[in-house]
Amino acid sequence: MIKKRRDFNTEELCDLRSFPKCILEEIAVNTNSFTSDAVAVNQYHLLPKYGNGTITNYNSEDIEITISRYQLCKDLVYKPIIHHEILQICFLITGEKIIYLNDTQQVFYENRESYMANIDHFNGYSRILAEKPFKELKVVLPKAFLINHGLINDFDFKNLTDEKLILPITEELLNILLSLEQKNPLEKANRLYLRAKVFELIALQIELYKKNEDRPLKTDQNKILNTLYEVKQRIKATIHKNITLTELGEDMGITGPALNKEFIRVFGCSIHDFTISEKMQHAKLLLENSEKMVYQIAEEVGYKNSTHFTAAFKKKVGVTPKQYKKQL
Repeated sequence: MIKKRRDFNTEELCDLRSFPKCILEEIAVNTNSFTSDAVAVNQYHLLPKYGNGTITNYNSEDIEITISRYQLCKDLVYKPIIHHEILQICFLITGEKIIYLNDTQQVFYENRESYMANIDHFNGYSRILAEKPFKELKVVLPKAFLINHGLINDFDFKNLTDEKLILPITEELLNILLSLEQKNPLEKANRLYLRAKVFELIALQIELYKKNEDRPLKTDQNKILNTLYEVKQRIKATIHKNITLTELGEDMGITGPALNKEFIRVFGCSIHDFTISEKMQHAKLLLENSEKMVYQIAEEVGYKNSTHFTAAFKKKVGVTPKQYKKQL
């Protein structure tokens, strides 16, 4: 699911976006490397300052598979390195991840969800949340793989910006993923075995995307990231109202305090702070693009009293609405 804006508390995460190399070189140490049947296998263990767990990478000709199993100490923010056009197939068995496509769009991706996307360039970054254990299987294929196997014309592969990108992991898929994840690394180091599994995963994902194409978009209320997305959308759509935390909680099927706690965990600010920020942002747009009076703008962003609005605006922006207007 795609979402706009980016917010997080830098005190609660490890920001490695400026790290110039592969993130593995920073967060983990290589504990074992070997090659078997034209498959190069590298096993890593997370450094204690980042968390605990393992990452195993399989590389065979034009197929790369990475299996991650770890628990982070803090949220991890990093910039994936993508040098050429690829097809990326990701299956998140457990955990929470946010993909920041650019300054305005995010993809929420959490436990028992997957996606298959064509990526020809990527200027964003990813954030893995530390609240839950992270277990993911990722397949990376170059465009040449799709061309060589006649897949490029058989299916219109999605991009990261597509609305119906995220799919649930079916029981059939989960069984395949668990068998891959639990199998001994030496047993998986077989070129034909890996190739067969990749084709199986691609076929199942294509089938699921085709089935999902005609279905309406809907939010799974059991997914907390989806719930938080709905909260933000509700606030944006009702900027002229003042919805209480209790009302939001009741609508989302979670208590207000619990909802607010999760909101702070993911976005680094309270629901109240986000609401005020959105109201002031909308007010700035009105000041910049209309001739409305301050009291009219106050009403449009849910303030009955223009004095209260002016005080809130000055606290957030640093100047009063009239002063802001004069600066334009």
